[in-house]
Amino acid sequence: MGSPRPAAVRGTRPGRRALQGVSCSDVDITDGDIPEGVDQTAAEVIAQGEVADVAIEWVCAVLYGDPLAAWALLDDAHRLAVTQAILYANADNPAVSAFDRDELAHTLSQPGYMEHPLWAAFFDAVLAELRRTFEGWSAENIGFWSRPRPISVGLELVVLGQGGEVRALSRDEGPGIVPVLMRWSNRGWLVARVGADTLPVPGWPPAFPDGVSVYRIDET
Repeated sequence: MGSPRPAAVRGTRPGRRALQGVSCSDVDITDGDIPEGVDQTAAEVIAQGEVADVAIEWVCAVLYGDPLAAWALLDDAHRLAVTQAILYANADNPAVSAFDRDELAHTLSQPGYMEHPLWAAFFDAVLAELRRTFEGWSAENIGFWSRPRPISVGLELVVLGQGGEVRALSRDEGPGIVPVLMRWSNRGWLVARVGADTLPVPGWPPAFPDGVSVYRIDET
């Protein structure tokens, strides 16, 4: 994770949209635009655009290197689990072991908190970890593969991929697609897990249960 250095992050404020532009719910889609084999109507795509908007916004924040926006759009359990995973992997780093690990995890997992001396080094590690999932992706070419799918009460799965524009993607488009599990909260939709349809479990070490991980179009 490297040595701590002063925090100097440029980006949007926590909770602010990382990118301005086309929204899923604003896209002009007709039934004729829906690819064959996608079980949804244009009205369903538009009505369910809000949860996909947040998922796409989060990916854009990651790709554009905006840690404050990306961190604020993760739900509490996901932020804590990611924080614990990075601290656990760096437990032998003197800069990390100098602090109580529970207090450190609680502090660094808070959205918008930049005062800790480890903040900048920690978020370098966070962004590097998150970007691995979206290697080769372009923020301008994100699309959603199908409508958000309910998993349980307050949880929906959005499947994103590279598609050239915000639209439904057919199975023969893009190099691969990634599921993003979304949770409804009092702050609206938040990212609860990336790359699988199961929730992370905070702990030492945290657990990231297997589920549907990364969908590859050429394997379906």
